[in-house]
Amino acid sequence: MNTIQRIGISIFIIFFGSVQSMAQDNDERLLSLNEVIDMAVHKSPRAIMARHTFRASYWSFRSYKANYLPSLTLNSTPFDLNRSYESITIDDGSDQFVERRSMTNSGSLEISQRVAPTGGNLYLSSSLERVQLLTGNKTTTYLIAPIRIGYRQPLVTYNAYRWERKIEPLKYKEAERNYLLTLEEISRMAISYFFDLALAQINKEISETNFHNNDTLYKIAEGRYNMGTIAKDELLQMELSYLTSRKAFNEADLNLRVARFNLKSFLGLTDEKSLSLVIPSEIPKFKINVDTALHYAHEQHPKMLSLKRQRIEANRDVAEARAENLFNANLNATLGLNKFSEGLDNAFNNLENSQMVSVGVSIPILDWGVGKGRYEMAKSQRELSLVNIEQEQVDFDQEVYLEVARFNMQDEQLLIAAKSDTIAQIRYNITKQRFKVGKVSILDLNVALQEKDVSRRDYIAALRDFWQNYYRIRGYTLYNFKRKQKIEADFTRLVE
Repeated sequence: MNTIQRIGISIFIIFFGSVQSMAQDNDERLLSLNEVIDMAVHKSPRAIMARHTFRASYWSFRSYKANYLPSLTLNSTPFDLNRSYESITIDDGSDQFVERRSMTNSGSLEISQRVAPTGGNLYLSSSLERVQLLTGNKTTTYLIAPIRIGYRQPLVTYNAYRWERKIEPLKYKEAERNYLLTLEEISRMAISYFFDLALAQINKEISETNFHNNDTLYKIAEGRYNMGTIAKDELLQMELSYLTSRKAFNEADLNLRVARFNLKSFLGLTDEKSLSLVIPSEIPKFKINVDTALHYAHEQHPKMLSLKRQRIEANRDVAEARAENLFNANLNATLGLNKFSEGLDNAFNNLENSQMVSVGVSIPILDWGVGKGRYEMAKSQRELSLVNIEQEQVDFDQEVYLEVARFNMQDEQLLIAAKSDTIAQIRYNITKQRFKVGKVSILDLNVALQEKDVSRRDYIAALRDFWQNYYRIRGYTLYNFKRKQKIEADFTRLVE
C-alpha cells in the first residue's frame, strides 16, 4: 500500500467513519463513486436520451442499407371512371366534340435494384391494363405486358450512390463512437455531482464541528474575560466567530440539501431516501503514455471519423458542382413482351416483342458563368475545409497532450493535498489546546481553523480533479487505461 493510499484511508476513517451509521439511522442511501457512475451511465435520464439518439442513427443507417436491397412495388388503379367530351377530327377535316365514357382498371408489379457503382437502376416489371368503353359498341380491351426488363442510367453526371456508400457507413460508425463518448461525458457529470455533494457533506461536518468548538471556546473566553486575562475586543472577536460559525452551519445544511437534490435529479432517483457518499480512498496508481493516448485518440475518437467524413463530403461537393457544369445525359432502355387483346382468353398467345431505348441530353449553352462559379466556389470551400480540418487535428492532439500531462502530475498533487489536510488538522488541534490554556491568541486560533478547513476542502478538490482528468482522457481515447482495454458497448442490445 503506497503513502497516498494510507493517508487517504486514514482521512476516510477519521472523517467519514460515521457515515454508514448515519445512513442506517436516517434511512439514507449510501453510494460510492463507482456506484454513482454506474447508475448514471445505465439509468439516468441523460443515458436514456443517449440511447434513443443512437437508435435514431441506427435506423437511419438501416434505411440507407435497405435502399440498396431489391424493392418490390405494387401500383394499382382498381377503379378509374371517365365521362367527358373530347375533340376529334372527322373526315372533312373539321373538329367535333363527342362524349366519351370509359372504365379503366390497371395494375403493375415492379422489382427494382439500385446499381451503386454506376448510379443506375435495374428493374423488372409486369403489368395489366383493362379498358371498357361505356359508349358506342361498348368493347373491352386488354393490354398485357407479362415481363419487361429495364435499366435507367445517368450518363456523365454526379453519382450520388457512390458517395453515399462512402459517407453513410462513416456516419453510423461516428454515431457509435459518439454514444460511447456521451457515456464518458455522463460519467464526468456524475463525478462532478458526486463531489459537489461530497464537498457539501464536508462543509456540513466542518461547519457543525466549528460551531460546537466556537461555542465551547466562546464560553472559555467569557470566563477568561471575567478573570481579566483577555481584553474586551478579544471576547467580542470570539463572539463574532461563534455567530459566524452558526451562520455557516445553517448555510451548509441548506447547500447539502441542494446538492443531494441535484445528484438525485441527475441520476433519476425518485424515492424519498436521502443520499450519503463514501469518498473514494483508493486511487489507481499508473501513468499514461502520451503516444499511447494519442494512438487510441486517433483510432477511437468520433472526431477523427468526423474529420474524415468532412474531407469526403468536401470532395463530393466539388464532384457534384463539376458534374452540374457539364452536360447531362440519361439512358433509359427496356426490353419485354406485350400483347393487345379484346379478351383475356388469348391475351398470352403470340406475345410480341417490345423494345424502347431513349437518351436524353441536357447541355448548358449559356448560363453566364453560373455553373463555373458554383464549381470554383465548391473548390474554394474544399480548400477551406481542409485547412480547418488540419487545424482541428492539431488542436485535438494538443488537448490530449495537455490532459495527459495534467493527469500524470495528479499523484503528487493528491499526496500534497492529503499531507496538508493531515498536518492542518493536527496543527489546529494543538492550537486549540494551547488557546484553552492561554498560550496563543484568538487570531492564531482563527488562522489555524481557516487552514484546517481550506486543506480539507483542497483534498476533496484534488480527488475531484483526479477523477475528472481520468474520465476526460477516457473520453478522448475511448480506452480504459485501468483495465487496459477499449471502451465498447453492445450496440445490438441497444436497438432491441
